[in-house]
Amino acid sequence: MNKEQEIIESWQANAGNWIKIIETEGIQSRKIATNKAIVDMVSAYQPASVLDIGCGEGWLAKELADRGINVSGADIIPALIEKAKEKVKGNFVVASYEEIAEHSTSLQGKFDAIVINFALIGKESTEILLKALPAYLSPGGRLFIQTLHPHSRKPMEDYESGWKTGSWDGLGEQFTQPYQWYFRTLEDWLQLLNISGFEKIHFTEPLHPQTRQPLSVIFACKTK
Repeated sequence: MNKEQEIIESWQANAGNWIKIIETEGIQSRKIATNKAIVDMVSAYQPASVLDIGCGEGWLAKELADRGINVSGADIIPALIEKAKEKVKGNFVVASYEEIAEHSTSLQGKFDAIVINFALIGKESTEILLKALPAYLSPGGRLFIQTLHPHSRKPMEDYESGWKTGSWDGLGEQFTQPYQWYFRTLEDWLQLLNISGFEKIHFTEPLHPQTRQPLSVIFACKTK
């Protein structure tokens, strides 16, 4: 089994656990900083329509929809999409990143913005998806990506792009089947976005309110 498939199988096995921990705000970094950061970033652009890729159980889609935005979503895990449909009225589809890239889903038309929140974990799937996204954006549309801050690897003396051993540590013993995930340095993220057809790439760094250490990075960019 390849690493990309192992990621999917782990999320399938842990979908119920994930829904519970999100709905109980059980991830501290999200509760204190990163959730608000991505909602504020996307909302400030005032898009009429948003595509939430890797939407999970739909918390972000609901936050945006509650602000009057027309939200569509996609995720490869059926249980998560079913939960998202309970929360938000819109077009939510079960689809892989490859299927989105091939335009073989019911996601039609163009969007003012695309948001991907902590959902780019693989290597090839991420690269294939990003190169296809300009075709989904309206003229002047924006792409927003939030991910783990790359500099989090520097203290480990492990700051180089590549597959890293992952875990569900800190989320509870009920989470099973840890997987490897593909890490990119900040420079490699910027290069990947550029070669995927994006420009005017800006990034912000949500900080822990007490330690002032970066909890994530949010990239915002537009098509060339």
